[in-house]
Amino acid sequence: MVQPAVPEHEAQRLLTLKRYTLGDLSADQEFDRITRLAAAYCETPMALITLVDASHVWVKSGVGEYSPTVLRQLSLCGEAILEPKLFEVSDARLDARLHKLPMVSEAPHVVFYAGMPLVAEDGNIIGTLCVMDQKPRQLSPTQRELLQQLASSTVLQFEHYLSQRAYQAIGNAAIGLWEMDVATRTTHWNDVVDALYQTDARQANTFEARMQAYTSADRARLVEVIDTAIAHGTPFNDIFEMQTPSGEPLWVRITGNPLAVDGQVVQLIGTMLDVTPRKKVETQLLRQQALEQAIMRAQASFIDEQGNAKALNPLLDDLLTLTGSEYGFIGEVLYHPDKTPYLVAHAITDISWDEPSRQFYAQHAPNGMVFSNLDTLFGHVMRHEEVVIANEPAHDPRRGGLPPGHPPLDAFLGAPIHFHGRCIAMIGLANRPGGYHPDLVEYLAPLLGSIGQFINTLRHHRQQQQDQQAIARLSLVAKNTSNGVVITDARGNIEWINDGFTRLSGYTFAEAVGKKPGQLVQGKATDRATVLRIAHALRHRQHFEEELLNYRKDGTPYWVHISCNPLPANEQTGGGFIAIQSDITDTKLHEEALYKAANIDELTRLPNQRLARTQLEALVRQDTPLAVAILNIDDFKRLNDLFGYATGNSILKRIAKRLEALVSPFKAQGITARLSGDEFVLAGPVQRLTPSTIQHAIQQPLHVNGQKLKLTACLGITSYPNDNVDPDALFRHAYQALYQAKTQGIAQCVRYSTDEEHLVKLRQQERSAIQHGLANNEFRLYYQPQVDLKSHTVVGAEALIRWIHPQHGLRNPAEFLPLLEGSELEFHLGEWVIEAALKQLQSWLAMGIELQVSVNISPQHLLHPGFLPQLEQLLLYYPQVPSRLLAIEILESATLDDMQAALHVLEECQRLGIEIALDDFGTGYSSLAYFRRLPVQLIKVDRDFVRDMLESEDDKAIVESIIFMARKFSRPVLAEGVETMAHAQALLAMGCHLAQGYGIARPMPADELPGWLESWQAEGFALR
Repeated sequence: MVQPAVPEHEAQRLLTLKRYTLGDLSADQEFDRITRLAAAYCETPMALITLVDASHVWVKSGVGEYSPTVLRQLSLCGEAILEPKLFEVSDARLDARLHKLPMVSEAPHVVFYAGMPLVAEDGNIIGTLCVMDQKPRQLSPTQRELLQQLASSTVLQFEHYLSQRAYQAIGNAAIGLWEMDVATRTTHWNDVVDALYQTDARQANTFEARMQAYTSADRARLVEVIDTAIAHGTPFNDIFEMQTPSGEPLWVRITGNPLAVDGQVVQLIGTMLDVTPRKKVETQLLRQQALEQAIMRAQASFIDEQGNAKALNPLLDDLLTLTGSEYGFIGEVLYHPDKTPYLVAHAITDISWDEPSRQFYAQHAPNGMVFSNLDTLFGHVMRHEEVVIANEPAHDPRRGGLPPGHPPLDAFLGAPIHFHGRCIAMIGLANRPGGYHPDLVEYLAPLLGSIGQFINTLRHHRQQQQDQQAIARLSLVAKNTSNGVVITDARGNIEWINDGFTRLSGYTFAEAVGKKPGQLVQGKATDRATVLRIAHALRHRQHFEEELLNYRKDGTPYWVHISCNPLPANEQTGGGFIAIQSDITDTKLHEEALYKAANIDELTRLPNQRLARTQLEALVRQDTPLAVAILNIDDFKRLNDLFGYATGNSILKRIAKRLEALVSPFKAQGITARLSGDEFVLAGPVQRLTPSTIQHAIQQPLHVNGQKLKLTACLGITSYPNDNVDPDALFRHAYQALYQAKTQGIAQCVRYSTDEEHLVKLRQQERSAIQHGLANNEFRLYYQPQVDLKSHTVVGAEALIRWIHPQHGLRNPAEFLPLLEGSELEFHLGEWVIEAALKQLQSWLAMGIELQVSVNISPQHLLHPGFLPQLEQLLLYYPQVPSRLLAIEILESATLDDMQAALHVLEECQRLGIEIALDDFGTGYSSLAYFRRLPVQLIKVDRDFVRDMLESEDDKAIVESIIFMARKFSRPVLAEGVETMAHAQALLAMGCHLAQGYGIARPMPADELPGWLESWQAEGFALR
């Protein structure tokens, strides 16, 4: 068996143990009280006072499940006595030294152990005060302090019993002897008494001189008992307090026995015994008991007051009594939003000194007096979270001032109270005779810990009241809101609905309660992926927001926006959910109409060119091998001339059906779309979408007006990834092949081919030329004005880049910007554009021209890691230019690939004061869903829609819808592509008065803009 580790002075320790305990293991009420307090304070099921001898650990007192004795090497207490400090084990199962101990592996299955050594007066450790639990944990700092206090109380109790035994052994033996002649009051003493009086034989030993050694109260009492003994012949035996020359208190037990002659007392003889050690122990025990009684009274008061702050008033009275202080307070430390602390005194001594101060106390004390001045003694406690002792406050630099008339402040103690590592309260005490000392704070530590628990409970009750009030208000709102509100239990069953939900769904309260929401409102067209996301969020008790197609009780569909939050669990329930449903049916229908107008061909109901590009992008992102074919029906114009446009449209619809049927077997990887007129695009697997299958579908006979027609078509085909380019390039290459096919005759098919190495080389050459042009100042910004058609004012200008090539002259951005996509050069060119715009703004401001300039930022530039730092740096370079004069235009599609990153960048731009405009709005396939989240200040309608809206009802509907939606979201709209007065008048009629376009002004060099502004201000709007 492994021998237990032993302290360095084991032999002396065992002697001390024997002297303190004499092997007495009988039950003791005082020790039982200590173990009960330890278990209660530390919140553990087990607490023991143990004594450790050479081979065993003995239990002197215990709470919970324990064995009266255990071998020392099998006990955690054997480890705890090795050092004079707390021995704490959070989880004994994980400790290689301890996990095999029977008390860990078997009953009582101790997991957590904290043992505070019992250190005797000579420094030897005789045992432990320990607490144990069957689950892992740690003691809080407050609990560790409390355990140390109780361990000290345990040792004091042993020392008290030791003193009693010593006193009983001595009995009435003559330790100090004295005698007094009654007639002359002459006294005689032995050397022991002289030592107690701390005098020598040369000093006067008269009765009066000796009486001056006692405190005034005990001096009078001693004279009285002596006089009584002389008068009545009665002996006395009592304890008296002396005042020694050194200032240390000394208690002595004095006995007196009268000697009588002929019935007359002529002499007193007696003994004197120093009982100071015992008296000190008794005094400490009394102080400790007084402290514990104060804590228990406070707990009872707090329970009686049901957590009300009034419970702190009697606690303050006890605190003043325990410390002998004249006045004080108990306060809660709270924090302003800037984390500056302030004090709310829940219990405070009324020290009002005149009528205004009495009124102030009467008005504010019941609800807690607020103190915010940190330049005071108690302010220093809150600010630095440390104890402040000032025994000469008048000379303390931390004192601050006191109002005139305030009672004197002779001494001050301020102590912070922490709970879970945060300062939540403090006490302040004043004017204790003799001042304050650090040991007083140590003595009060258990009481301060209780105050911390009380304040924390007070906060909890206050929060509960606020929550209940908030719930009452929310309940009122929920009952009366037009939105649907549903509350479920933890299993997802409906507990409550409001009238708004009944109006939305058609289900009454009685019909809904007990059902799951999905049982009531989900139907065949409800999106399953959304339902699965909702189910996942519910399982993990997460907040979610979703848009969902629901069904009313009568079967009619409606769209809702759902915002759902988990409810906190309580004692009765595990916590359910509250969901708020908003009817967004009109918005969804409008969104669907806008989507169809922008993406669906009105004649054939096939996707149009925009949607086809989007679908092709999706297939390319999936890296799907594809054949992409664009076909043009041969001589279709002749058919229109021959049969009329109505018949021509009918033919196109029938051809569209055939092409759709051709692609339907592989629809998930296919595309059928009408590009324009008699042009269609098809995409699908290379092996299945072949020229022969396409021609076969086209060439099937058609019966038109009693005639049998056989159509043919020319095809241009490219394939991915053989033609490994972006979707736009795939379209261009297919078009190029189609044009080649048409030059060869009817029913021709041409496959696109290219020398990839040659293209790469050309692209590299172009990029090098651009880089050279950037270095040699070949780029310029042209500015196209933006105006308010209603007020005829100029509201801004869009900066458009131009390349003044030394050999090729002016080059438009469409010729060179696509070559930069995804390259680092794209970022540098964008950086040049922003700086050039800021430089021009600075120049115009010097001329008195204040005009907002918007610059176009590509998606790749926007999401580049260096975009924001560079933007901030450029704004610092041009401090004269207000950031509001710079606007950034982003394509709607710029945010689709990484929505979160784009949102962050745009929000940071807003923080810098830069406005955001959404360019070419309406061309993205998720406009409304994303638009709700984008922090943009301006919507720009794509020029294609505006330019064609006078001839195309579809384009007109799109423009109207965009203006309508922007108005709904309180965003201004600017229309691009305004080329005629008719465009301007139509836009004004629709409610859009911001515009730009060739009809207003073409893009112009910067030096021409001031002259144009003068002309505009003079002439107003006219077609240019």
